[in-house]
Amino acid sequence: MDEERLNRAVRGIRMPEDARQRLLHRLKEERPRRAVRLPKRPALAAVAACLALALGLPALAANVEPAYTLLYRASPAAAQYLQPVRESDEDSDIRMEVVSAAVQGDTAEVWVALQDRTGSRVDETTDLFDSYSIRSPADQSAHCELAGYDEATGTALFRLRITRADGKSWQGEKVTFSLKGFLSRRAAYEQVEIPLDLARLPQNAETRPVTLTGHGSPSGNAPDAFDALVPGEGQKDFPVEGFSLTGAAWAADGLHIQLAVKNRQQNDNNAEVYLLGPESEKTFCDFLGYFRAGEGENRVDYMEYVFSGTPQTLADCRLAGDFYTAGLLTEGNWKVTFRLEGGE
Repeated sequence: MDEERLNRAVRGIRMPEDARQRLLHRLKEERPRRAVRLPKRPALAAVAACLALALGLPALAANVEPAYTLLYRASPAAAQYLQPVRESDEDSDIRMEVVSAAVQGDTAEVWVALQDRTGSRVDETTDLFDSYSIRSPADQSAHCELAGYDEATGTALFRLRITRADGKSWQGEKVTFSLKGFLSRRAAYEQVEIPLDLARLPQNAETRPVTLTGHGSPSGNAPDAFDALVPGEGQKDFPVEGFSLTGAAWAADGLHIQLAVKNRQQNDNNAEVYLLGPESEKTFCDFLGYFRAGEGENRVDYMEYVFSGTPQTLADCRLAGDFYTAGLLTEGNWKVTFRLEGGE
């Protein structure tokens, strides 16, 4: 849909009266607090813009997306009602399209196709990772997974399951699915041995407190504090490109193995490091901590694995891991809005 058609569509939309009254009531509750403070005038302007869109005024039609985002914060139901249905979108010669959407009570199953119309940026390893978002009239949880790939047309098919938090039916509701980028040309390198002599690693290594950005452990609980190895320059000729071994030593709580990844926000490189016993049996870490240092182009993401034990108890073990990399990040702006009907 071109801009002029979108403008006409927005001007022609009217909010249901009950939704309009709820939004007006909410805005009236906020207005007295904000009107008496001069520094809050930008917030007043934002609320006024939100109200203007809700009432169907044409002044904001040329700036639909920011107004939609603002209205969604105030009233998701009203925002989704105003959002026009558009089941396909294209950017950079890549097309995203809703193939089907079915409802079963409080759960909707949606199939979305992603096709590269001019190249091979979409493949059988395509991963939407953390670049998609879902907007709906109600609180929801969702899961998205790659369901298949058609090599002849260069199309990846994704299965999306959306469940309402309130248990009500999705029947007749509108949902918006947005995508900002995806990874492809992914590769997996499994059971790659890391050449280290665990018995010869430094003991009582220097550590420092770090702020965790993520963690993993059998208990699922994050520690109140985590002391990580002080990162080194990195081992040369690491067996998997895209990773660097920046620390390996014994500390008070066991064996620490530290890996570094550059540009992880663009490649989503990840690894699972473990110990191999005499019979190649796997022993996984007791704790995995994620942290980072630097910003922008200087940002480095670290993964530190902690194994309980001593140089004596782990003397017969070897270090290995499974590594997952992506060769291409494709960025864009795709958005589809569809109505959930049928299937019940």
